[in-house]
Amino acid sequence: MEIGFERHEPCYDRVVFVLTLDRKKMKERIVVGKELEARSRLNGYMDADVLIDVTRPLGTFLAEFEHDPDGEWNRFGLAPLRESLHSNRWKQPELEQAAGDFLRKKFDSGDPLRMYVAFRIWNGYLLAREPRNRAEACDRFMGKMSHFTMAFQQKSPLQFDSDTGRPQPFSITSRVFGSVPSNDTRLDLWFPDNKRMTESVSAYSSLYPLITYYLNRLNDWGLCFRKCKVCRRIFLAKSQRYELCGDKCRKKQALQNKREFDERARENNYDLLYKNECQNWRNKINKAKKTAGFPADRLEEMPTAFEAFKKEALQRKKAVKERTANPKEFTDWLYQQSDIIIKLCEL
Repeated sequence: MEIGFERHEPCYDRVVFVLTLDRKKMKERIVVGKELEARSRLNGYMDADVLIDVTRPLGTFLAEFEHDPDGEWNRFGLAPLRESLHSNRWKQPELEQAAGDFLRKKFDSGDPLRMYVAFRIWNGYLLAREPRNRAEACDRFMGKMSHFTMAFQQKSPLQFDSDTGRPQPFSITSRVFGSVPSNDTRLDLWFPDNKRMTESVSAYSSLYPLITYYLNRLNDWGLCFRKCKVCRRIFLAKSQRYELCGDKCRKKQALQNKREFDERARENNYDLLYKNECQNWRNKINKAKKTAGFPADRLEEMPTAFEAFKKEALQRKKAVKERTANPKEFTDWLYQQSDIIIKLCEL
């Protein structure tokens, strides 16, 4: 399929957006192409010529749905093409290039939804250039494309309960003024593998039926949306106990946990050194007591010095714990106190 954003032969076939949800593998698959080619690709024929075929984590379509509150799709994508259809041939190249640059940027994002809408807008423009009555063709073109860009300008279709993570049902009536066009509710159900083991849905005129279908399926399956602790990205999970979106973030969290553990170990090292130093004093005092002929005056002095050491050490340790003193200063002080008991033990 030709996808360049310059003048070329348009695609006259319906290019559909096909969605397949896999609950077991927690994956979504999106195939975009002519209907026959898309069916062939889903049926396992990988040589079928399609525009897009991508498999992603389940829920990505909703979580990363395009959001355009400033109406850039209309201002930079549709408006220049609308003006081009009403302009003479001298002005058209500049207008086409402006729109083409914007749509190419969206297409190159790699997001299947942006790619599909960018393709449909440009291909719709190429088709609208062909009729003799450009004004009527332009109205038809703008009417069809506005259904896509309208979905981007409103609030995200993914609204979920912050406590349970359950997605809220999608209401199209709150987004479309007046009566809802029939095309905005149409969704074709496919069983492309001929064994009815895989269910796919196909949409052409509007994105709204895809959103409705997706949210209904997730609610039926009891899945919930969570926000990743590491990257803060919204992802879909089987239960609320999941806090990380994937292996990449799990590795980052494991590394962070190790760093925090090491930091705590370094901070708590002073406590271990204090305990070791206390035991060192006890060992030396007990050894002195068992030593024949050890001076009695120093045997009496040792417990007093030990109590004085412990009293000051506990005060210093408390200051470190309350972060009013430096752990290194405390450990240096501990090493200095060893000299006291060593001198008392000398014969």
